[in-house]
Amino acid sequence: MSPLGDERGDIRNAQIVKAVFGAQGMNVALKDAMLCWGEDEDKPEVDPFAALEDALSFAAQS
Repeated sequence: MSPLGDERGDIRNAQIVKAVFGAQGMNVALKDAMLCWGEDEDKPEVDPFAALEDALSFAAQS
């Protein structure tokens, strides 16, 4: 068993990503470099085909 849990591993990997981007001259926040394993609860689910369905429905009515 590792003394560093999964969350600490994610933070450690994010620090590596931040260092790599920093070496290229980009400033990346640690939060932005971390992986998101679950669904983001803040964002509503968006149907990627909603606009296409609306356009086809409109075209069918015309």
